[in-house]
Amino acid sequence: MISPITPPPETTPASVNVLLADHLCAHKEGIINEWLERVHGDTAIIASERLNKDALKNHLPEIFDDLTETLRFYGSEAVAEQSVKDAGEHGATRLRQGYELPEMLRELMQLRAILIYHMRQFEDLHSEFGVASRLFISTTLHRFIDEMMIDATDEYLWSQLSLQDQIHQGRMKW
Repeated sequence: MISPITPPPETTPASVNVLLADHLCAHKEGIINEWLERVHGDTAIIASERLNKDALKNHLPEIFDDLTETLRFYGSEAVAEQSVKDAGEHGATRLRQGYELPEMLRELMQLRAILIYHMRQFEDLHSEFGVASRLFISTTLHRFIDEMMIDATDEYLWSQLSLQDQIHQGRMKW
C-alpha cells in the first residue's frame, strides 16, 4: 500500500519571522560591525568621530535583540515595551553625546539599509516563502525601525527640553 502524500503545511508568517530572527542572529556580529563602519564613514554623522567603539555601539546590541524578539514574539506587549525603553535610552544617550537629531536618524537609516540587505539574503535562501510571508517580514522589519526612530526621537527631544529647562532655571550650565 502506498502511503498518501500529505502536502506540507502552509508556512505561516510567524514561522517566517522566527526564521528571519534566527538568520539575523547568526549574522549579528557582522551586522553590528558593518553598522559601526558605515556610521564612522558617514561624513554627515560628525558626532560619531568623537566616540570610541563602545560608546558608538551604545544600545545597538539591545536594539538588535529587540528586533529579533519582535520577530519571534510578534505582538508581544512586553517586547514592545522593552523596545520603546531601549530606543528612548538610545535617543537620550545620543543627546548627551553631543549628537544632533539628524545625526542620530542617519545612524538608524544606516541600520535599516543593512537589515534590508540581510532580509533580502534571507529571502533568497528561502524561496519557499510566498509573497504574503515576504511582505509580512518586510512590514514587520520596517515598522520596528520606524517605531524605534519615533521613540528615539521623542526621547531625544524630551531630554533636550529638560536640559534647556534646567539651564533656564540655573540648575545647570550650558
